[in-house]
Amino acid sequence: MGGYDETPAMFAENIRGFAQEGLINMVGGCCGTGPEFIREVKQAITGIPRRQVPAPSSVTMLSGLTEFLFTDIIRFVNVGERCNISGSI
Repeated sequence: MGGYDETPAMFAENIRGFAQEGLINMVGGCCGTGPEFIREVKQAITGIPRRQVPAPSSVTMLSGLTEFLFTDIIRFVNVGERCNISGSI
């Protein structure tokens, strides 16, 4: 199985940072986390306001490594996926 090096306190501190920056809507655990992780996370984010969801935009936004806003001054955009030279299809 996987090796999980983060302690519940380390995991909770990382989640706290994300919450303080307004980057998360909800949080939980995955494989490797147990009840102690969830307890620590709950303590770490208690009192931090929920993320405010921004109003929807009428501009099409695409994301890759950076965001791309498709505005009226852009006439044509070809969106594709780059090939993985490692061999995955």
